[in-house]
Order: sequence, then C-alpha cells, then structure tokens
Amino acid sequence: MKKIMIVTGHGQFATALQSTFELLMGPTDVLHFVDFTATDTDKFLKECFERILAANEDRQVLFVCDILGGTPFKVAAELALQAENREVVAGVNIGSIIEAIYQNEQMPVQALADAVVRASKKGTLRFEKVIISQPCSVHSNGI
Repeated sequence: MKKIMIVTGHGQFATALQSTFELLMGPTDVLHFVDFTATDTDKFLKECFERILAANEDRQVLFVCDILGGTPFKVAAELALQAENREVVAGVNIGSIIEAIYQNEQMPVQALADAVVRASKKGTLRFEKVIISQPCSVHSNGI
C-alpha cells in the first residue's frame, strides 16, 4: 500500500524542513508539510490534517512531528487512533525524513515509523574533536 508522510511542527518547522528537503532531494508528492503557528488553533490544525487524509484515504499515513507532547503531536495521535494505517513519530531530523523516502515503498507504515526513529537516533551525535598535541618549541632571544 502506498504511503504519505505529513511533516508538522511548531512555527515554521514543517516549511523549513520542506525547503531543506527540496534543496537536497527535489519536490515529492509523498510529503505534506503543515506548520502550526502562533495564530493557529488545534481545531484548525486538525482540519488541515483531515483535508490531507481525505485526499489520500487509500494510503497509509506517517505523521512526522517536531516534539513529543506538543499540539501537532497530540492532534496527529488523535487522528492516528482512528485508523490502523496511521502512525506518529516525534523528534525527527531531515536525515531521517530522507531515509524514510528511500524506504517508503519497502515496508508497512508501522515498520517505517520504527525506521524513522532509528534513523533519527543514528543521525544525532556529538562531533568528537581530535586534538593532536605537538610539542612547542620555545626560543629565547636572550631577553
């Protein structure tokens, strides 16, 4: 079964990721980007999601949210509870979204959700500095 992903989050989280994704990968009809701004309500957000779901009722859906427990996550979770072919993940990064696009057709939405979480964890790390110490030469000019 074909899948779509709805990327959502606070502020311009979704459209910022859209800009980055399209710069790296080009546009795709698999991803839908929905911002939740300061002037939006949870009802408005739900209506936005429902329009996308209605236009894609024959597809599995993966909601990709910025943070666990925020309004976009709560609204997505509410809608995911209404259908078995919907999943929700939170705390993702652009690398995990790109990986999800490559794996999109290879697995059911439940496995894709798990793959996105693994890719997010794998892609988040601290840069380890390697400092090579070299002995300093101190020259005295006799002063």
